[in-house]
Amino acid sequence: MPELPEVETIRLGLSKKIIGLKIKGVEVIQPKSFLGDSKRLQGRKVLKVWRRAKILGVELTPSLRAKRSNPNSEIASLPSAPRNDVVLLFHLKMTGQLIYDNGKRFIGGHPTPDMLKALPNSHTRVIFTFSNGSKLYFNDQRRFGWVKVMQSEELRVQNLFGRLGPEPLEKGFTWQILKNNLLRHKNMPVKVAILDQAVVSGIGNIYASEACFDAGIDPRTKVGQMIDEQFKALHSGIVKSLKAGIKYGGATRAHFVDAEGRKGYFLDYAYVYGKDKKPCKVCGSEIKKIQLGGRGTFFCPACQG
Repeated sequence: MPELPEVETIRLGLSKKIIGLKIKGVEVIQPKSFLGDSKRLQGRKVLKVWRRAKILGVELTPSLRAKRSNPNSEIASLPSAPRNDVVLLFHLKMTGQLIYDNGKRFIGGHPTPDMLKALPNSHTRVIFTFSNGSKLYFNDQRRFGWVKVMQSEELRVQNLFGRLGPEPLEKGFTWQILKNNLLRHKNMPVKVAILDQAVVSGIGNIYASEACFDAGIDPRTKVGQMIDEQFKALHSGIVKSLKAGIKYGGATRAHFVDAEGRKGYFLDYAYVYGKDKKPCKVCGSEIKKIQLGGRGTFFCPACQG
């Protein structure tokens, strides 16, 4: 499943491609993947692409005169929008893809061999056609992802994001908030606890392992046994690993290309994730892999001892 840096990379890329374009038509191939009335989208222009945790939002309106913040800012959280605005939500889940094609493809999401071939393909669930002839394909191999149409006011009333923890790259995310949220899980291994989206938004298995390494914390450490210095170090490790993920275009290797044509090679720069039995880049010790909470967990016994 894409984590925060992967979704943020997709957001940045789509922002450069579709803002200002008008939706001419929507073809729903798989009704179970599309929630809402597709007719509400036709004729509306894209004003902004934002992200909350691992969910992408595309803000739409009939008018381009409404003022909006910089769509290419590093973090784009839930906007404050007029009531007549329509929001298009995407959740890629495990195998979702967003492929924008205007003659040259921008691809984000789970890599599959057919994403570079003719579109639509057997994994295509929804097709958005824009007024300039370009298309946005929502593909999903296992059909866990979804597209949803809502009005901005509906989004606020339903409180879709109410259970999510703080955005880790926003200024309001402090080590004290991280500590307080983690302490809800005192008896849980810290690496498992930070995967809880109510503790902090957007962190998945890759960046949880990397954050623990950067903090010098054994991922098996129980939250209740941690001291303030460790909470501070973990906070720093979360921020550092996520920023590195965005810098290197995420951790999706095969065929993933961002808006500048760069592949996502964060895993080449990762310290522990996927490095089991390889020497640690810092101390040379062998990286170990264990299972925590049913997920593969990578760490250096020396650096995180």
